[in-house]
Amino acid sequence: MRPVLAAVRAALAGGTVASGSPPEPWHAWLLVALARQVDRQRWLVRVQRERLLPESGRGEVPGMPGWRFFFHGIGLCLTAPDGEAIDVDDHGDGGLTIDPWFFAQRILSIPHPALPERRLLAFLPTADAMIAAIRELTGDGLLVPGEHGHVFRVVPELEASAGAFASVDFSDAAVRARWAERLGDLELLALERPSAATRSRAATQREAYKHYLLAGIAREATARAFIDPLEAVLTPDEFVGACAGLIDASVSATAGHAIERLDAHPDYPVCPAVGRLLARADSARHHPYAVHAAARYLLRRGIERDRAVKAVLAFARVEVVAGYRGNPFLGELALLLLEHAPPHALAALRRGLRSSTPLVRTNVAAALAALGQPWCQRELLLALDDAATFEASATVRAALSWLGSDEARAAVARWTQTHVLRATEGPGHGWEEIQETGAGGFLAHEMDQRRAWADAIRPGIDPDLDRVVWG
Repeated sequence: MRPVLAAVRAALAGGTVASGSPPEPWHAWLLVALARQVDRQRWLVRVQRERLLPESGRGEVPGMPGWRFFFHGIGLCLTAPDGEAIDVDDHGDGGLTIDPWFFAQRILSIPHPALPERRLLAFLPTADAMIAAIRELTGDGLLVPGEHGHVFRVVPELEASAGAFASVDFSDAAVRARWAERLGDLELLALERPSAATRSRAATQREAYKHYLLAGIAREATARAFIDPLEAVLTPDEFVGACAGLIDASVSATAGHAIERLDAHPDYPVCPAVGRLLARADSARHHPYAVHAAARYLLRRGIERDRAVKAVLAFARVEVVAGYRGNPFLGELALLLLEHAPPHALAALRRGLRSSTPLVRTNVAAALAALGQPWCQRELLLALDDAATFEASATVRAALSWLGSDEARAAVARWTQTHVLRATEGPGHGWEEIQETGAGGFLAHEMDQRRAWADAIRPGIDPDLDRVVWG
């Protein structure tokens, strides 16, 4: 890793790089982008001190039209008119400490990134990939771990030069070529100085980058982070094979994400490992995420339908998933059944509307409201009758209100008149009050996400599903 720091230093100073192997450009551009992040964070601290103190909450930054601020805990987020979001926690050092997640989210939010950020995104296009590479730089001493968990600082030399990194004019072709040469970005160099020699070196770099990503998915700690970047560098057959190895390794979040990425490519060859995962999945031991992804993959392709439906039913029957108070995937499993096997879905949907997990209740209530069929209103009315608290009924009532029939409005009015909202004594609001206030907004957001899905599946569902299933 040390050649990376030497290369970054040489690029900024306009000097030469020591002979030997060039640095890995994905790490080099990351280091440059982190130095530029320091300058951006210090600017945020200046804005806070000069324009916001002793402000709190959220609003428009005084004297900066279009800029918005939001204080959260020890942090402040500034959002530019173009969408760039700069989020910094106050560690008492004037903005020198970097949170890897905040950094990655800022990079992804920039609508027109400058060259360093653009090249970083070309190599590490997701937040997970950036954070994994940050851990690699930290492990090799190029970043300084903070005192509080996952945060860090760049080395003092880069902190001192942060302003210089931020002020480089990358619109100059000669500057771009010099930085490409110093940082070992041979693909960029081939674009700036096209020749047979530079194109050949660029091809060598592409192979090195591919091997870097393949080595990353071979390590359990980084496997999930490097799945997405691999899509851009592997052929369909190669990508299916790489994902198959991850899927066969375990019933895990990594396997689930690999299946989701395969599912995004319906034209790719079918991956037999997906069916094998369902065959060994155990509802008493495994988290439902990977099983949901596998079942959806198979059902969308019309493969091993019976096995997929059986697995979904088994995992939907789980009352409590280890580490949770309930089953966080019950709603998604129930809606998958509704889409592909409607006669099997009703029991899971009913449990979803009565789930102890607010998100599950919201997902199912929003889906039924978006479908808007007669059976959907009847199920929402039954769930409302069974609800004992405002919290348990919040999104069900919101869904019935959205449907807007006389029967639905009357049922909601009767329920609210015969139940008492638990108010918090003293300042602040309790969880039930928060749920009550936000239920309509939560439902509307989820319905927006589900509307296209509902329109697509509605023709295949009997308007009286509840009466057809139960006779």
